[in-house]
Amino acid sequence: MPANTYHFREQWTIPGFTPEQVYEVLANASIVQDWWSGVYLEATPLAPYARPCVGGKVRAKARGFLPYKLDFILEALRLEPGELVEVRATGDFDGIWRAELVRDEDGTRVELDWQVTVNMPLIRYLSPLLRPLFALNHLWTTPRGERGMLRYLRAKHHRLPVGAPQLAVAC
Repeated sequence: MPANTYHFREQWTIPGFTPEQVYEVLANASIVQDWWSGVYLEATPLAPYARPCVGGKVRAKARGFLPYKLDFILEALRLEPGELVEVRATGDFDGIWRAELVRDEDGTRVELDWQVTVNMPLIRYLSPLLRPLFALNHLWTTPRGERGMLRYLRAKHHRLPVGAPQLAVAC
């Protein structure tokens, strides 16, 4: 595996919320900066859409604790309501981010799998020397997403549909 390719497997626990409720937030990339604040700085849909859909794209900007920002496009590849969100990232990094949603006795477990090759010259060239630092930068972001998701759902859950999920459609 090239030094600038990273693979992360992580898990979030979202107690008190169903996989359908968690899916409604994860599937809508245009609101990621609302709940993953401090990490996602911007998320702008590239075309208007009424709800998340396969093929939908969002231009995003994100950061970790290191002093650089990443610009990229997220494209929804698979959206299975209450079960799976899978997106492709292209730009300063290329890869696949996948979130599987599993109902557990306390709420929802989110199994995250993120495989990415970083194209940003700074990281690409320095990865052979600073790979652990760049990985730590990513790992700094993950608990912020988990905590932000839980805060967002607690504040907004009454506005999220909790009935039967709608089928994902192509854009």
